[in-house]
Amino acid sequence: MSQPLLTPPPSGLPFVPFPEMVEVARHELPDDLPRDLSRVLVALDVDGTLLRPDGASPRVREAYHDLVDAGATVVIATGRGVNAVRPVLGYLHEDRGWSVCSNGAVLARWEPRGGTDVEVLVEHRFDPSAAIRSLESSVPGILLGVEVTDRGYLVSQPFPVGELAEAGIVSPVRDLSATPTPKLIGRAPWMDRDEFAERVEGSDLGVRHEYAVGWTSWVDVGPEGTTKATGLAELAAELGIPREGTVSVGDGTNDIAMLRWAHHGVAMGGATEEVRAHADAVTGPVEHDGAAALMRAILER
Repeated sequence: MSQPLLTPPPSGLPFVPFPEMVEVARHELPDDLPRDLSRVLVALDVDGTLLRPDGASPRVREAYHDLVDAGATVVIATGRGVNAVRPVLGYLHEDRGWSVCSNGAVLARWEPRGGTDVEVLVEHRFDPSAAIRSLESSVPGILLGVEVTDRGYLVSQPFPVGELAEAGIVSPVRDLSATPTPKLIGRAPWMDRDEFAERVEGSDLGVRHEYAVGWTSWVDVGPEGTTKATGLAELAAELGIPREGTVSVGDGTNDIAMLRWAHHGVAMGGATEEVRAHADAVTGPVEHDGAAALMRAILER
């Protein structure tokens, strides 16, 4: 299934044979990364990391399953809400595991049982009213959405076709403002990404919130102090994973916090220089299976 606006366009980087990418990734792994994979947590971003426009490649699926079977804790770490993680697991041919969703605001465990397949263990919500006022002031006419974990999104206007992975229920802005949420989204499809980012960064949005501008004129807003890193830290502490056993890989600005948090943070080849600057290493782009190369390197060291 195509996801043209969830998944960034190809990087255009030259092709590198997969075995070469694995070898480079293996040499870049920290010497103190535990050999016992039960003490290793690998956090994987989704769009632009695991998924291409046509889904997960066979190499990604195989490496993912081999890493899980070897005993590692493999976590889907994404800006997507819980309901939008379900198709990701479908692409991976998996129905069990962990996910840190909504940029760290929601921690979920997937395991089919009792008529449901997911248990939301932690959910951090915030009052979006101040953030909505800030975005409307900085970007007049901006499309807004607040995530409701079990329903999808309440949206101020319909988003462009294909841009929401979950259902969008058109509602008055006053209803959005009155709905505590793990994530607020804003989108200005008529605006250049750089101009949009400049306007958002010039606002007071970051005073009481966490936010990240995407690869289009799109912004995710979350509770203050909540990022993919904090969500992963909560899970690692719960599972007893040592810091030296933490690895993360991603390509977007919302991945910067977890790249910095992990003992070994890896940027995808398609990541911007801003994202790469916070990583310990760079793997191949998504169209060359860079995430699979990293997973395979962890297995083969």
